[in-house]
Amino acid sequence: MCIASISRSGIVHVSCSNNIPAPDGRGRQQGVASIPTDRTIHLFLDFDGTITVEDTGDRMFQTFGSFEPVHTQLLNGEFSVREYYDRSVSLLREHDPAQIKAWAMTMAVDPGFTSLMSWCQTQRITPHIVSDGFDIYINTILQREGITDVDVHCNRLTSDDGRLEAVYPGATESCSCFCASCKRNSIINVLGEHDIAVYVGDGRSDQCAAEHCDVIFAKRHLAAWCTQERIPHHPFRTLHDVQRILATKLVSGELRPRRQAVLARQRAVINE
Repeated sequence: MCIASISRSGIVHVSCSNNIPAPDGRGRQQGVASIPTDRTIHLFLDFDGTITVEDTGDRMFQTFGSFEPVHTQLLNGEFSVREYYDRSVSLLREHDPAQIKAWAMTMAVDPGFTSLMSWCQTQRITPHIVSDGFDIYINTILQREGITDVDVHCNRLTSDDGRLEAVYPGATESCSCFCASCKRNSIINVLGEHDIAVYVGDGRSDQCAAEHCDVIFAKRHLAAWCTQERIPHHPFRTLHDVQRILATKLVSGELRPRRQAVLARQRAVINE
């Protein structure tokens, strides 16, 4: 029998013996991690305001372009997120991409980010970054933090003759979520039939993605929305909290599919 335990650093250790622990009264033996070996746990992280302390995309437009009145017009529903980005990116064209990358190097990340990424490598957890932000600052910040092997889904800024243009790889007409690139599709496309999707986010652009995930960590707007929609979620302050709660769930065997999320993923595949 193998027994799982958590160290103070949050790492799950497994030791085996011939002693069988007593059942916990619910048909599951105490302390035994019960994730099937054919099931992968995927951890999907929003970037702006989740991995970074501030919304880096908004700060980029404030610093190098024009944030208002277009941002307020976006929130008022006067145009789509994609239209907002196209208008905002058009104002960035006077700036050298190197300037934006140098600025991105000053942006702070959540104090638990690198610890969480390192911890995932010690567990059977595959991390992904799903963002409606842009690669120009996301990749710069990840490289600064030494994170070079994580799967990243985000919008791109291309430079043609010095003119920055926005590209939206995840754009889809089948979803009307508050994104230029739908995070939902990025998630569904990497999940196996029996895999578990864990989502961590903070904002309006995370709603659609969270709805399609089994375990949700939420703060700020996303937490309020989950509460309003009666979607089970774990409030968090930093990514240290996410690591701690996930470690506990691994030991207890509580990481399992959420029925409403599974059904939502099935509907999304059919509609796409």
